[in-house]
Amino acid sequence: MMNAQGVLSLDREVLRKLLASINAGKIIDGHGVMLGGKTLNAYRAAGVYTDHECVSAKDLKSRIANGMYVLLRQGSAAQNLASLLQGVNQSNARRCAMCTDDKHLDDIMKYGHISHNLKIAVEHGLDVFSAVAMATINAAECYGLKNIGLIASGYKADIVLFDDLKDFKANKVFKTAD
Repeated sequence: MMNAQGVLSLDREVLRKLLASINAGKIIDGHGVMLGGKTLNAYRAAGVYTDHECVSAKDLKSRIANGMYVLLRQGSAAQNLASLLQGVNQSNARRCAMCTDDKHLDDIMKYGHISHNLKIAVEHGLDVFSAVAMATINAAECYGLKNIGLIASGYKADIVLFDDLKDFKANKVFKTAD
C-alpha cells in the first residue's frame, strides 16, 4: 500500500482495496515513509503487514512493536540495510526479512541480489544464522509460503552452496523440480 496518506485520510477507494485484500487473505505490503506513533498505529490497524521504507533502527523497532515485518532494504537507490541492522537483536530478528526494492540489473550483476544483503549483514556484525534466516525462512513465513524456506523434512528447498559465509559468492545451486 503505497498510498499511506490515503489510508490515514480514510480515502474510500484505498479502504476498498485494503478490505478486498484482507478478505482475499492477501499480505498487504507497506510503504510507510516517515510514519510513527499514532499514524503508524492507524496504518497497521488498516491491515498493512510489512514495511520496507524504514531508514533507522527506531523505525524498525516501532514497526515490529506494531506487529509488522520489516523488510531490510538494500536496493539501487535506497540502501538502508546497514542502519537498520543497528536495531536488530535476538528478540526481534524473526520479524525481519531481506529486501532489494528496485535494484537495477547492473547492480545485481556487479554486487549480487539477496546475497549482497547477506554479505552486508555479516560485515556489520549480524550472526550468519540470523542473516540467512532473514533471507529464507523469515521471508517465507512473512508471506505465508508453506513448506519452503528451510532444509528440513517436508520442505521443498532450492539450495545454494557458497564459497564462504563472508562474501556469499555462490559456488553451486541446486533447484528443486516444480
